[in-house]
Amino acid sequence: MKTTTPYPEPAERYARAYEDWEAWLGRDRAADIEEAYLAVCGPFEDPYIFAAEADRFTAGFEGEERHRRSLMDDVLELQYGQDRLLAKQQRVLAELADMADAEGGASNADREMAGRSLVSELAVLLRLADRTVDARVCTAQKLVHHFPQTLEALQAGAIGFGHTRVIMDRGMNLGTPEARAEYEQVVLERAVEVTPGRLDRFAQLTAARLGAIPFEERHKKAREERRVWVTECGDGMSQLSAMLPTVFAEGIWDRLTKQAKAVADTGDPRTRDQLRADLLTELLLTGQPNGDPDAPHRAGVGIRAEVAIVIPALALAGDETAGPASMVGRGPIDMDTARRLAADADQLVRLITHPVSGMTVAVDSYRPSAKMRRYLRWRDGRCRFPSCNASPWRTDLDHTKEWQHDGKTAIDNLANLCRGYHTLKSIGAWTVKQVAPGLLEWTSPNGVTATDHPARWN
Repeated sequence: MKTTTPYPEPAERYARAYEDWEAWLGRDRAADIEEAYLAVCGPFEDPYIFAAEADRFTAGFEGEERHRRSLMDDVLELQYGQDRLLAKQQRVLAELADMADAEGGASNADREMAGRSLVSELAVLLRLADRTVDARVCTAQKLVHHFPQTLEALQAGAIGFGHTRVIMDRGMNLGTPEARAEYEQVVLERAVEVTPGRLDRFAQLTAARLGAIPFEERHKKAREERRVWVTECGDGMSQLSAMLPTVFAEGIWDRLTKQAKAVADTGDPRTRDQLRADLLTELLLTGQPNGDPDAPHRAGVGIRAEVAIVIPALALAGDETAGPASMVGRGPIDMDTARRLAADADQLVRLITHPVSGMTVAVDSYRPSAKMRRYLRWRDGRCRFPSCNASPWRTDLDHTKEWQHDGKTAIDNLANLCRGYHTLKSIGAWTVKQVAPGLLEWTSPNGVTATDHPARWN
């Protein structure tokens, strides 16, 4: 197991956040300022008047930039400060809980009563519900006693509390301190580079590989907890929820989304969310979307779900040590389901990944007309905006350099973007370059840059 620090020092990470700002603010701004001035004030025929007015405008233009940078500084500093305070709060809550356990002595009942007394006192002090405080205390104890490296990273500002929760939630099933320490080391190295949403799948797969209890056994136990429940929300509305195996939940969502799109294409004025809700109701109550010839839901009849599974070749052949299967853009699934889906599939897609990086190297299938689209879906694995984790099945295939500006329809000029970020790019709010095939460099309106890498499947 590695012993190096899995995250940068706070000063290093803080300085790194400004590198792009410094480069942007330090470049020659004359052309930008002149362009902005002419757009606002219009041309001046007299060059002396133009020079005087331009100097005055430039001062205001640069002053606005300094103010914007100051606000960005404030956001970054406040975030780091919040993370450090949250880390300190976890230590204090855990210490209080440990003191309550010690006061309770050897008796489980006495320790439970001491813990309940502490939670009640904190709830009154903080004006929060007992259940909320109890959850916070339990989280603090888990973090302090079982995930010390993660707490240190939070204290240093290297990760946020969202990353912390993912690491704890996915690693709690690891039974030994040694396994948790190795898991933390591996996952923290990824956590400093990605959002909590993108970290989640990697954490699940890492925990599945390192777990003393095989993933298959844990899945079988978790599967026993499947259920459906209703929560009343007020105003005559209720929320219907279901705990299902991931592959079935994703399949249901995919089918509803495709049916909703088919209905929306007929001119139906409802939103996608409204259509999904209405279609779900009809499917559950009548068995299929409304089949009346005049009903727009007829457009959704016959549409089925598409779910993509990544199965290690050795696991497909029966080697249980080859690692769990997984869903594209999601976490691991049980091998029994994966093998059954593979056996029933109309076609199989062969995915070849790099043995170290895990990135997609090649994709092969029996439909060469869709080969490029299929390859890009697997290569990207999600929306390619740095902070987005939308499934590739819910994205558009976008030309990085626009087609109308001589952009080529080629692998090194295409990437999957969800509709929101596709629109954001199209209107010029953000710009993007594909500096290498699959490697996207984004630039914000204020000059902040971020690099997004293709998905890794191991």
